[in-house]
Amino acid sequence: MSLAQQRECKSSDDVLASYMNKDKLYIHYQPIVDLHKESVIGYEALTRFPPSAYFKSPVELFQFADQTNRLFQLEKHTRELAIDSIIPHLQERQQLWVNLTPNVIHDDSFTPGFTHTILKNTGLNPDQIVFEITEHSAISDYQSFRKLLEHYRKQGFKVAIDDVGAGYSSLQMISELKPDYMKIDRSLITHINQFREKQYMVEALQQIGKKLGSGIIAEGVETDGECLHLIQMGISLMQGYYFAKPDYPPPPLPKSISEQVKLQGYSQMFPLKIDERTTFSELMTWISTYMGSYDNYFALIQGKGVLPLTEVVRFVVSHSTKTKETVWSHLRSWFT
Repeated sequence: MSLAQQRECKSSDDVLASYMNKDKLYIHYQPIVDLHKESVIGYEALTRFPPSAYFKSPVELFQFADQTNRLFQLEKHTRELAIDSIIPHLQERQQLWVNLTPNVIHDDSFTPGFTHTILKNTGLNPDQIVFEITEHSAISDYQSFRKLLEHYRKQGFKVAIDDVGAGYSSLQMISELKPDYMKIDRSLITHINQFREKQYMVEALQQIGKKLGSGIIAEGVETDGECLHLIQMGISLMQGYYFAKPDYPPPPLPKSISEQVKLQGYSQMFPLKIDERTTFSELMTWISTYMGSYDNYFALIQGKGVLPLTEVVRFVVSHSTKTKETVWSHLRSWFT
């Protein structure tokens, strides 16, 4: 090794060592929630550090570690930090989600098994750890990486693919790795309630997940409309600022959000309300613009109860010539 190379290695060692100081790197956690169970099922560990002259983001730090053949050293450090920090807060049935960079297997110092060793004295079980592989990661050797994942799975660990739908390699990565979870990228989730094209894409991923037995998680949920539409599509696992920003200690599911989702979920079952002034024309317009499901959804009939939406459609079709009339008198006879 030349003197210049020795200086470069020493310099990169010094830089990385400074970031692995306990006062420099820290972990924030963002909850992953299950709205059907109204609970937090796990936390994603996110590496953070104060503003730096060297790197603008953790992504740049990990890229630097990869380029200098120190990726395993950095990943091991951050994973130990994430596990140590979460122990007082992680409940028995909750999971910790940690990043796994595919390129780590090419690091000269890489040795599998260190995560299992870390867990021995923590009280955590391997099935509480989910290795999260970003879709942006380039996997040059699927055969070797699959073997690594098989090793982890035999120990009880779970595997997730992050950012699904953000790049061109999603389908190959899904088919090759057969993940336990697929996290749908926020680019498909943002304003999903307003764009049918995004809905079609997410529906397709739902079908793939169903065939493979993979759980579907929506990332980047930020609004009521997005949350409600995802519930309507049958997606209950979500993550995003709508629930909590990354923080430490790990943030719980806010009670106000839990109560709000419960109320919204209830009201979502009754997307249509009919009263004495409702006309057939208004019902026809509503049916033509309604984008939700008809199965297990109802119309609230003022003072009379509920009517399945499928029955509402039959009712309107059977009175298709009465567009300008109110529905009330005809609806009474329909009920009797």
